[in-house]
Amino acid sequence: MNRNPFAFVVQATEETLNNWGLADTVSGHTVASLVADGAAYWEQALPDGSHLAVIRLYSPVVRREEVFLGNVLLNDFLSKALMRAVEQGGLGRMALLANDLENYYYLYHGEAALDQMAERFRQEILDSLPALYFGDEDPARGIYGDVGQMLTFQLANREPYPIFVVPKALLPVLLNKVNSHVLSLDINSLDIQKTVATLCFFYARGTRQVDKFDKKKGAFVKRSVSEMQSDFAFLTGAAEDGLLPLGMLREAFVLGEGDCLDEKVYRDRKKVGSVDKEKFVAAIRTFLTNIEAKIAKEGVDTVLASLYEKALDIELWELVRRLLLGTELGFLGFNDDNVGGLSCRFCGASSALVREKTIVSGTGMTKFFNPSPKLPHPKQPGRESLCMRCGISSYLETKLLGMMFASDMPIPKQYNIIFHYGRHNEIAARELAVLIDDILHLLRSFRQKVEDQRSKGERPFFSLEYVKEELARRIEQRRVQESLDQGKIPTAEQALAALIDDEATVPGVEILWYMRRDAETQVYAMGAGDYRLLVFVLPQFEPLVRRRDGGIEVDWNFVPKRFSRSRLAAFTLLALLRKLCGCDGPYYFQSVPTLSPGGFDTNTFYVQGKAENADAAIRHFSAIVNFARRVVKWQDGHSLLADWILLAERLEEDPLGTFSEVLRRTPMRKRDFNKEYRDKFKFRPLAKFESIDETGVIDGTEYLKLIEQLKQL
Repeated sequence: MNRNPFAFVVQATEETLNNWGLADTVSGHTVASLVADGAAYWEQALPDGSHLAVIRLYSPVVRREEVFLGNVLLNDFLSKALMRAVEQGGLGRMALLANDLENYYYLYHGEAALDQMAERFRQEILDSLPALYFGDEDPARGIYGDVGQMLTFQLANREPYPIFVVPKALLPVLLNKVNSHVLSLDINSLDIQKTVATLCFFYARGTRQVDKFDKKKGAFVKRSVSEMQSDFAFLTGAAEDGLLPLGMLREAFVLGEGDCLDEKVYRDRKKVGSVDKEKFVAAIRTFLTNIEAKIAKEGVDTVLASLYEKALDIELWELVRRLLLGTELGFLGFNDDNVGGLSCRFCGASSALVREKTIVSGTGMTKFFNPSPKLPHPKQPGRESLCMRCGISSYLETKLLGMMFASDMPIPKQYNIIFHYGRHNEIAARELAVLIDDILHLLRSFRQKVEDQRSKGERPFFSLEYVKEELARRIEQRRVQESLDQGKIPTAEQALAALIDDEATVPGVEILWYMRRDAETQVYAMGAGDYRLLVFVLPQFEPLVRRRDGGIEVDWNFVPKRFSRSRLAAFTLLALLRKLCGCDGPYYFQSVPTLSPGGFDTNTFYVQGKAENADAAIRHFSAIVNFARRVVKWQDGHSLLADWILLAERLEEDPLGTFSEVLRRTPMRKRDFNKEYRDKFKFRPLAKFESIDETGVIDGTEYLKLIEQLKQL
C-alpha cells in the first residue's frame, strides 16, 4: 500500500509550478498537507505583488439514487466552469490538483480576490447553461450526454421528457435542438412513431375534432382528442392550420386520389411500413420551417402555450443562484436561500421549485413519503417537490443515459455505478468504455447464437465453458484466414479469453452477460490532471421474468436488489474491472470516494462503506463464488445470478452446513442421471456423467478442491 497516498498531489503541484515558472515558491508537500487536512483556503504572497493560493470548491452531493449520478456530473461541470471563469476572465491561472465527488482543490496564481472569482464564476455558469442543458458531449467542459438520448419515446402523453426542469427562457434553444435531432435522423432507419411522438410532445397545440371509428355504430363519429394523445390528430391539425400541406402528408403515407386519410388508414399504413420516408421527412421539414416562423412572429408562449406552461418559470440568474446554494468557494459560501416555502424532498436543503413527475423523480413519486398536507395529489399540477439542484441533476442523468419505462410510466434509466482512482485521461477512459462494450457485445452475440440454435430444436447450454469453446474456435478460424504477420486478434476477444482463463474474473464475466442488451457502458474521467477519478456507468441487469396465472410478470428490481445487497457479488465485478483497467487504484461500490486519509488507499475495495484489501478479497471470495456459480441450477421464475449470489453468501456464513446440503441435493449416483430422477435435484454436478466408474459415483475431485481451498481461507 502506498505510504503517502497524497503523493500525486505533490507531483501535480510541482509540475504546475514548473509550468508557471514558479518552481520552489511553495513545497508540493505543503500543498498536499493542506489537501489532506481539507483546507478551504490558503494563500502565500509573492514578491511581484501576486499570490499563490490553494482554493477548495465544495459542492454537496445528494446521495439519493434518483439524482446521485446527475449530481456528480453537475459538480464536474461546476469544477470546470470555475477554471474557465478564472482563466478566460483574465483573473490569473488555475489548475485542478485533486478532487473527489464534493471537494475540488485548485492551485491559483494571480492578483484576484476570492469575491472577484465568485462573481466571474456565476457569470460563466450563466453563459454555459444552454450547453449544460442541450450541448453535445464535451468532457473538457463538464458537458455529458446527448439530448437525442431523451427523445426515444413512443408516446407523448406520459410526459416522457423532463420539460419541468427546463427554464422558459431556454425553450427556443431546446426547440432548435429538437428540430436538429429530428432532421438529422437517418432516413433508412427512421422510426416514424418515435419521430411523430417527439413532435407531438413539443409542438402539440391543443385538442382537435377527429373522425374516430365507432364499432357499435359501425361508422365514423367526431371526437375531441388532444394532439399530445393522438399523433394522427397532431398531423391533421397541423394540416388544418396550414403548417403542414395536406398533399405532402398524403404523399408521405402513399394515398391515391380516391383514398381517404382517416385514423384507421393512417395507423394501418404506419403499422405495415407503407410510408415513403423521404416524403415524410420532406413534410416534417416543411412543418418545422413553418412553425419556426410562426413562433418567431407570435412567441413560444402563444404558439406552444401547453409546453410553455410546463417549463420552469424562473429567471436564469435566479436559476444560477439556486444551483449554487450550499456551494463554497474557499471561505465564501453561496447560502443566501431566502425564498422560503417547502423544502426539497430529496435533499431537504433548499426550497422546492421543480414540479414532480416520474421522468424527473422516478417511480417513487407516487409512493408514501410523508408529504406535506399542503401539497396537491401527485397527479395534479402545481406539485413542486424538488429543488433546482436535484431537478437539474435528474435532467443530466436522463441526458446521459436516456429514459425507460416502469410499467407504463417513463423514468430515467437505471444503472450500476462504480468509482475508481487511477492514472487515466479522457482517451484512456473512452478506450476502456469501448473495450467493456465490445466484451458485452461479444457475450450478447454468443447468447443470441444459443437462442437461435434452441429455436431450431438444438439444446446448447449457454455457459462460460460454451463461450470459451466458441472463442477458441473463432480465434483459430481467424488465424487460418489471416497470415500470422498481418492478422491480429481483436482486443475484445483477447480480453475476454484472458478473463475467462482467470478464476478471479470468471464470475465478473458471468455478471456482465446478465446486463441489459439495450444499454451501453459509459466511462468518464472526472476532474483534471494525471491522477483521475473514473466513473463506470454499467448497464442495469435484465429483469426477472415469472409466469403467473397464465400471464407474464416482469420484475425489474429483483436482480439489482439482490446484487446491490451483496458485498461478495460486488467484489466479483470489481475484480473484473481491476483486471481490465490494469492498475491497483481503489474502487468504490455503494461507497463515496473521498480524499480524506484512509479513503482512497491503493489496492483497496470500498464496498458499502467498508474498506477491504483487494488482493485478499479476490483470493478469499473467488473460490466460493466459482463453486456457487458452477453448481447452481436454472429454475423457471428464478435468476441464476441471484441464486448463485445467495448460495455463495451461505457458503461464506456456514461453509460445512451449506456444502453438505449441496452434496445431498446434487446427482451423484448413476441412477440420479435418469430422466425420472434428475429433475428432483436442486444443484448441478461439477463432474460429467462420463466420470462415473465401477463405483457408480461421479468423480469428486472438484468437491475436494473446494474443501482444500476453504481450509486455506
